[in-house]
Amino acid sequence: MNNIRPRLRPARTALTAGLVLLLAAGCDRVSRTLDLTGTVAAVPPQPIGPARLRVTLPATDARATLAPVARNGDVTVWQTLDGITLSFRDGVLIATRGLGDDLMSADVDGTLAMLRGTGAPGHYPQLRSYLDGEDRTVFRSFQCRRDTRPGAGPPRRITERCVSPRDETTNTYWLDQTGKITRSRQWVSPAIDYMETERLPRE
Repeated sequence: MNNIRPRLRPARTALTAGLVLLLAAGCDRVSRTLDLTGTVAAVPPQPIGPARLRVTLPATDARATLAPVARNGDVTVWQTLDGITLSFRDGVLIATRGLGDDLMSADVDGTLAMLRGTGAPGHYPQLRSYLDGEDRTVFRSFQCRRDTRPGAGPPRRITERCVSPRDETTNTYWLDQTGKITRSRQWVSPAIDYMETERLPRE
């Protein structure tokens, strides 16, 4: 954990102060702006659809509602008004930009197979990458597996436990009857900790 130092402290400080960004249909309002450092573009999002994603960082009590701005296959990119972006592959987080200690990439093939019920039993690998304080890519390898305790009816809740030599994390996914992730609690990085997401009903 010591070799991954925060890169965008001003951004994280602003989040700690309680960022609230609302992207409502036809009316974008900002109640507190984010002091970015120039590593992400503060360009207003151009939503590609009516869906919205509510995101909370429990460690800082930061909250935001994001709009989808790009889609490529099963990957959707969501953006705040200030240029922070979160990328999800079928609802599983694979990258962040603008949060500070960003997740640069994540190989979540094993997680998706587990959620779909198509993976082999037992552990599966998950490789994640971050930037250290000198802009060098640092890789972390986790071994993950599904928690076998049963969920509590629809929407189904599936828990994933991952371990590495430095961290032990627990990710939780709530799925609807079609298998789509509607809510989640996913680990981002040592400094950011967990991120909670919820798909909002379309108006």
